Amino acid sequence: MFDPSDVGVVYTEHSDLRLRPLLSLWSYKTEARGLRRQAVERDRDGNDTYWLERSDPLLNTILPGTGVSVVVNFGDLWAAGRSLVTSALLPRCAVVGPVTQARILRTGTRVDAIGAVLSAAQTYEAFGVPPSHLVDRIVSLEEVWGNSTVERLFESRVSLPLRQRLGALSRALVVHTARGGDGESIGDEASRLITSRRGRVSIEQMASHYGVTRQNFARTFSAATGLTPKLFARVTRFQAVVNALLTCDVSEWVSVAPAMGFYDQAHMINEFREFAGSPPRVFFQPHDDKANTRGSRLRGRPHEWHMAEFDR
Repeated sequence: MFDPSDVGVVYTEHSDLRLRPLLSLWSYKTEARGLRRQAVERDRDGNDTYWLERSDPLLNTILPGTGVSVVVNFGDLWAAGRSLVTSALLPRCAVVGPVTQARILRTGTRVDAIGAVLSAAQTYEAFGVPPSHLVDRIVSLEEVWGNSTVERLFESRVSLPLRQRLGALSRALVVHTARGGDGESIGDEASRLITSRRGRVSIEQMASHYGVTRQNFARTFSAATGLTPKLFARVTRFQAVVNALLTCDVSEWVSVAPAMGFYDQAHMINEFREFAGSPPRVFFQPHDDKANTRGSRLRGRPHEWHMAEFDR
């Protein structure tokens, strides 16, 4: 017999179709897990796929991030906001700017969406607006590209196979970013350096490296990314913490704090709470797991864990 509770969403990172300078090219698709479906699998094109339960916190949350995303939704409309009361429907084709505070996300019953992520430093080239215009905002893609361009690229492609849709999105973003100016700015290079070091950088040393004062470096960096260097580094480290917690057992979470450069475990938990809205042990519990009243289970992408002792 068919079990509705076994219907989830498959997230796929389509690295084989991603063109430079895209940081990510992905899809979400409703799918029944089935008896043999593993939480993490590799598809025939060599891409990693993750099966997420509908209650998975990473499916129901827009987490802080430094990039700018384009989301094209072919399924039920999505809604996002700081709370259920303040949630608003997202456009079918949306641009999601750099995020500094988590938001609740509701994806509807039928999930069918694709998306791509660019560096915030490429916002002006891709969309014709400064990155500060998009920080903590979700705007319609038509607002920056125009109705005719969006309709030609996406609305006429609803019936096409997934990989053709992804190819169209990838190529369109590459064409737009190619219209930018010559050379690489301090903001481009510095943001990549901060990301590669997972936020563990000295702003003073970076300013010295570029031969400018800290104030001038901060001003140039903020103009390029929409975020101050310090906030960019904090959000980058938060993203690294999320990945670290997802890829080790809960019993090993206590070792994550020193590896990420935090003073101690309490410092890491407080930082996580500030960006995600709750401490890790609370955040990674299924958001609608009514049967699990004692909170004995934690779940994230791509692993499912049993609770271990982890202080709030």
